[in-house]
Amino acid sequence: MGGAEFRLLGPVEIWADGSPIGPLTAQQRSVLAVLLLHLGRTVSLDRLVEAVWGQEAPPSARNAIQGYVSRVRRALATVPDAELVTSPPGYRLDLDPLRVDLYLSRHLIERARAGRQEETALLLRRALALWSGPPLAGVAGEWLRETFGGPLEEERLAAVEERIAADLRLGLRREPLAELPVLIGEHPLRERLSYLMMAALHQEGRRTAALEVFRDTRRRLVDALGIEPGSELRELHQRILREEADVEPPAALVVGEAPVPAELPAGVASFVGRAEEVAQVSAALAGDGPDAVRICQISGIGGVGKSSLAIHVAHALAGRYPDGQLYVNLHGASPQVAPVEPIEALGRFLRSLGVAGSTVPMDLEEAAGRFRSLTDGKRMLVILDNARDAAQVRPLLPGSPACAVLITSRRMLTSFDGAVQLSLDMLPDGDALDLLSGMVGEELIAAEPAASAEVVRLCGGLPLALCLAAARLRARPSWKVSELAGRLASAHRRLDELRADDRELRASFQTGYQGLKSDPDGAAAARMFRLLGLLDVPDIGLPTAAALAALPEERTQHLLDLLVDARLVQDRARDRYSLHDLLRLFARERAQEEESEQGRQLAVERTLHYYLATARTAVGMLKPASAWRNEVGPSSLTHPGLALETNEDLRAWIDAEEDSLLAVVGQTRGTPAAELGVALAAAFAVPLFYVGRWRGQMALSEAALRAVADSAEPLHEALIHGDLGWAHVCVGNQAVGIAHLRRSLAIYRRLGNTRRAAALLDHLGIAYRGAGRFDEAADHHRQAIALMDDRYREGAGLNHLGLVYQRAGRFSEAIEAGARSVALLEETSTAVDVLSALVNLAEAYRLAGDPEEAIAHHHEVLARYRAAGHGGDYVEAECLWGLGHALNDIGERGEARRLWRRSAVILHGLGLATAEERRSLESDDVPVTPQVIQRQR
Repeated sequence: MGGAEFRLLGPVEIWADGSPIGPLTAQQRSVLAVLLLHLGRTVSLDRLVEAVWGQEAPPSARNAIQGYVSRVRRALATVPDAELVTSPPGYRLDLDPLRVDLYLSRHLIERARAGRQEETALLLRRALALWSGPPLAGVAGEWLRETFGGPLEEERLAAVEERIAADLRLGLRREPLAELPVLIGEHPLRERLSYLMMAALHQEGRRTAALEVFRDTRRRLVDALGIEPGSELRELHQRILREEADVEPPAALVVGEAPVPAELPAGVASFVGRAEEVAQVSAALAGDGPDAVRICQISGIGGVGKSSLAIHVAHALAGRYPDGQLYVNLHGASPQVAPVEPIEALGRFLRSLGVAGSTVPMDLEEAAGRFRSLTDGKRMLVILDNARDAAQVRPLLPGSPACAVLITSRRMLTSFDGAVQLSLDMLPDGDALDLLSGMVGEELIAAEPAASAEVVRLCGGLPLALCLAAARLRARPSWKVSELAGRLASAHRRLDELRADDRELRASFQTGYQGLKSDPDGAAAARMFRLLGLLDVPDIGLPTAAALAALPEERTQHLLDLLVDARLVQDRARDRYSLHDLLRLFARERAQEEESEQGRQLAVERTLHYYLATARTAVGMLKPASAWRNEVGPSSLTHPGLALETNEDLRAWIDAEEDSLLAVVGQTRGTPAAELGVALAAAFAVPLFYVGRWRGQMALSEAALRAVADSAEPLHEALIHGDLGWAHVCVGNQAVGIAHLRRSLAIYRRLGNTRRAAALLDHLGIAYRGAGRFDEAADHHRQAIALMDDRYREGAGLNHLGLVYQRAGRFSEAIEAGARSVALLEETSTAVDVLSALVNLAEAYRLAGDPEEAIAHHHEVLARYRAAGHGGDYVEAECLWGLGHALNDIGERGEARRLWRRSAVILHGLGLATAEERRSLESDDVPVTPQVIQRQR
């Protein structure tokens, strides 16, 4: 079978010894056709799926393609020097191109153009004889014919025109005069055919008929396209009018003037906001480049509105590019559609610029060079939408500095020198609501503003999600916005609800997820993505992610970088990563499908162990006397946690992880990890309290209280009620705090836990003091001190009793209790406890009329506090406030106001003073003591 032929210019077949030998089915013919059209190049599995089914591929498509490839391989087994090889991410067919009718036809046409005039017509007839019908006949679906059929038919027509021109140059007019009327009837706007018909008629001496052809052609062009005939057809018309004898067609292919390309898709009617981004992109494209093409790239996650922004700006700037606007969707991240190969995109561009299909180079470098030549010196705007990567884009760049290129891609393409990068974020809530309103009507939104705001929140400001939500409302006229909000509220149903017609959010995310497989580490990155979806945290640090995946940090960072590049994960700060809420739901779906239940549970458990180990380290640093909290939960942890060596390390960890720890404790409710959630809350309450994050401590305890119901451990219930009550007391909710504290005390007493009962009595004393019930407060403190079995707790109780005496106006007793407290704590406690007691003692001296002693104590506190590496927290704010009052008492009002202002800044930063309260504190000559400090005294 050495003479085997491969046919594309008609039915797709392999012929040998005068008869076809395969393929047998339309699907197999589609596979063979794509491989032949990309001869010697790898064709991805996704492209083969698209060739067979278009955008409606079944779930089993990839497996089916492998079967079709196997059958094509079987048909090729008897064909020598033809090899179908596996070439990741797909397959490659290797054979001599001249055994394929398409490439043989092109070879003969090139020989005809380069050869002697007397050989031209013969070679062109041989090339055209290879056509046996419409190209790509017998393939499955429409995608192949829609994508390649038109350009191939253009090649055939161009060859027919060249063959007719060659006949006319040889004086052979009979056959052309018979063919041309039929061809013109089939292609009435094709100027080349009219040119040839006019030339043939004039050679025959039929001048009037030739002029009539011109008039008919002009009328058709004006009526259909609104344009005049091209310059060459007009010139021929003038030569015939002048009765010039020599009007034979030139040897080179004649083409009418190509219209200026204006290929921008319609603008998005619902486009809203993005004023800053529009200005940035416009500025990047509007100026003149000094010596290189201007490039702007818009990147961002799927559905964020990159294409809408690009098309909106392109329409606004179109007038600045009078030589045209070229557009191509490169399908780099289109669901169920394979990316466009650069050679295909260049073919489209070259045809748009007037190059006949038969003359479009098949070699990538040659085609790219032709494109640069045709755009040289022209002011053109090129939109490369939905690009896959830099390799797909690079051949499509014009070389002229008068041109501009606007690229959209999920990935940030950083290898283009001088390109302006714009990373597109979610829409702000106001713009998102405007987008929704513009699509469903203002009346519907105005009728339910709260539900509308909830839909915006649940869509996370993602434009595609909002568009799909609006489409759902339009498709259900009987729905109110609250109906949709209720459906979206279910995390399990949300992605199912965000779909309309052939568009769905899940498919957009799936494309990016599947795209990971092109990287050697794609499988590992996909696993990391799935595991990240298991956590409800707002963001995650590198060490936490490493614990989650049970990987070294260096390896974890590499995988996270891959996810950031793929726009599946966002890097908000150095070594901090986050998922959009909707992407988190998608990642969790993938984890439920691809990870075992045990694997999912172990990943969450590893994360909790990491957090718990770190929180226990913080307890040891801040308050060794609270080490009993570290006995809650497992004694042995699978991860040592983060190494916290200094107070700066501790503060940075709290700042970074507070919200994440609150979230992860909350998600343990109703899971096997509930006990770990309670243990984490017990330990993390200590650092939260010591930096004055009492509202955070309250939220933590409320989340833990919900998890307590699943632990069936009364000690846990007592602990969390005590922490929650204490947090309420700290923020001034004395009545609520007392109720929780009394419930905790009752449980401890029932369990016979005297030490914890004493601590609860002490806390109740503080709560009663805050409520102004001083006698009850002193009584509870005295009860607590009587039960305390160590000097540290006695020192803490005396400190609190001294504060009651301060509030009751018993200043000498306050000084006595405070001094005894400081002495005991100096022996037994950490610096923070001692310094807090010293601040209280200093205030007792000031109230007793001894501001000098108060000042000395405050200066000692600040010196020791800063030497220990502390600062910027509640203790410093309270000390500065007290020192300011003591200085004000001795007449140093300027310094006092400076200290009050510093204290107000710290309190506001901690969320313990409102902006209005801060302004008042900073402006009043002698400001009222902040509420938060009043509550602590």
